[in-house]
Amino acid sequence: MFRHEGPARSPRANAVLAGYLAFVAGFVNSGGFVLIGTFTSHVTGSVGRMSTDLTQGDVRAAISAAVLVLMFFGGSLAASLILEGPGPGQAARAYGRALALEGILLAAFIFVAGLSKTTLPRWRDGEAAILCAAMGAQNSLVTRLSGAVVRTTHLTGVVTDLGIEIARWWRWHLRRPRASPASAEDEQRAANRARIRLLLTIATTFIFGALVGAATTALASRWAMIAPSLAVWAAAGYAFRQHRTAAVSASS
Repeated sequence: MFRHEGPARSPRANAVLAGYLAFVAGFVNSGGFVLIGTFTSHVTGSVGRMSTDLTQGDVRAAISAAVLVLMFFGGSLAASLILEGPGPGQAARAYGRALALEGILLAAFIFVAGLSKTTLPRWRDGEAAILCAAMGAQNSLVTRLSGAVVRTTHLTGVVTDLGIEIARWWRWHLRRPRASPASAEDEQRAANRARIRLLLTIATTFIFGALVGAATTALASRWAMIAPSLAVWAAAGYAFRQHRTAAVSASS
């Protein structure tokens, strides 16, 4: 799951990874909104909010929105630095460390949110910044691991790609002769269908994670974030286990 990157990965491995972490991102995004009123798994809304705040003359709020963008970037940078240049056979351990970082950030949010007894917007933005960093780290590691095939923290690109791939499939379906031998075009269409399945997996699990996250957070408040934190740590543990297994195999 974590020992191979980019084209060396199988479609099934990408689908499992995408579904698992898209669920986490959907949970965090909706749960964070229920708690602090801010979406944190992407930067588009933060940039729009920053522009609006500046237009309205609220400089402090605009600075807070800019911090959210910078924290998403910071999480992405931190994960990328962890993943940059691991030695031969070290990829799984590097991904374990990056996932552990995300789990720590999610746990830190629970702690910081517990200290807060106020609804002041700037304090809430500080809490949101932690979730932004966690989502930036996840987006970076998934993009690196899959060779930019999978992104799990937002759906805009996923829905766009899904529309493109379905249009391609439909055009092929209408033009394809009913009884023709297998061809290179058929193989390409098979890859197209695999891509559609991957995109549908990401969209479905993100939405399901968002529903579960919102419902759970409404019941358990900040403690709901224990679930995605544990899920990410479980993935980190799996990555570390893969590293140890590979090390043992190499030495025997």
